[in-house]
Amino acid sequence: MPANIIRMHQAREILLQGTIIYGDDFLPQSGYICIRDGIIREFGNEHVEADYEGIVCPRFVNAHVHVGDSAFKDPSFLPLSLLVGPGGLKARMLAQMPREVLVEGMRRSLQQMAATGTFAFADFREGGAEGARMLEEAVCGLPLLARVLGRPCPGQANIPESCWGLGISSTRDHDPHLLHEAVAAARMAGQAVAVHAGEAARDDIGDALALQPDFLVHMNQADDSDLRDVASSCLPVVICPRSNLMTGVGLPNVKKMVQLGIPIAVGTDNVMLNSPDIFEEMHFISKALLHDDRQVFKMCTLNGAKIVGLDQRLGSIREGKEARVIVINEKSNNMWGSMSPLSSIVRRAGPSDIVAIL
Repeated sequence: MPANIIRMHQAREILLQGTIIYGDDFLPQSGYICIRDGIIREFGNEHVEADYEGIVCPRFVNAHVHVGDSAFKDPSFLPLSLLVGPGGLKARMLAQMPREVLVEGMRRSLQQMAATGTFAFADFREGGAEGARMLEEAVCGLPLLARVLGRPCPGQANIPESCWGLGISSTRDHDPHLLHEAVAAARMAGQAVAVHAGEAARDDIGDALALQPDFLVHMNQADDSDLRDVASSCLPVVICPRSNLMTGVGLPNVKKMVQLGIPIAVGTDNVMLNSPDIFEEMHFISKALLHDDRQVFKMCTLNGAKIVGLDQRLGSIREGKEARVIVINEKSNNMWGSMSPLSSIVRRAGPSDIVAIL
């Protein structure tokens, strides 16, 4: 485990001083926070003798990731269907890789996620109960909270009870009757439902909406009418623009989503295509898709926490919430001279700027 990840039980009280990215509005404020037993107990504007100093911000939520393909990274550039569709490269590699190699790949990606500031993540797991067990093994002992969205095995409707939710690839990949059975079974079990939609084309968006999921993933091929339907359904969307860029399927209309009031979260998608580093995703979104640093930061923290049902515990720095925070060195060569701490986190900060992760 990286040395800069501080386990809460190693110190009952920790003081962090500097620029605090505070509250659900993420307003930079000079001061300190006091952490006791892993909970943010106090925020103040005074100067204190702190354990760590710097820019203090909440840790990230990676709202859509596939860590199962971490053992075969950076394949040739291929169309999406040949990469991850039924019978595609990913399916073939998963079938031939030894179990221990797949688990090792997952664990290494999870360690990278922890070291780059992510705390909670939603992983879409293939492989039924065995796939879920492999992820549970990989994440064991790491300072991460996993939301596992299982996928039914062929011919089955149920997913493992241990899964937080049901994760469906494009509706065009499945028998419609079996899909509706799977959704009904998940609802009966109290599990969430999420669907990939509008990634390669927009023809699966209507069927995805008909399933009444809790959130959608991608929607980069959605037109204005599709986005209005999503907004009227009050559905959140998880975007993965670096992945969309890699597979050549187009980029999501993030500005339109924001205009329509669609809650947006961010995921890094398949590890075989992109590192699970939310800093990199923020850089790209803020520079290429949405010049609104506060909104982009919210997508990667509080919005993601809301989508996976964790916003009362984490996603922002407030008294009473868990102290899942990052301390960034505002005097590093990269950060020195910043005119806006929040903007610099979103546009340029990276793992080398991290002082501590709690």
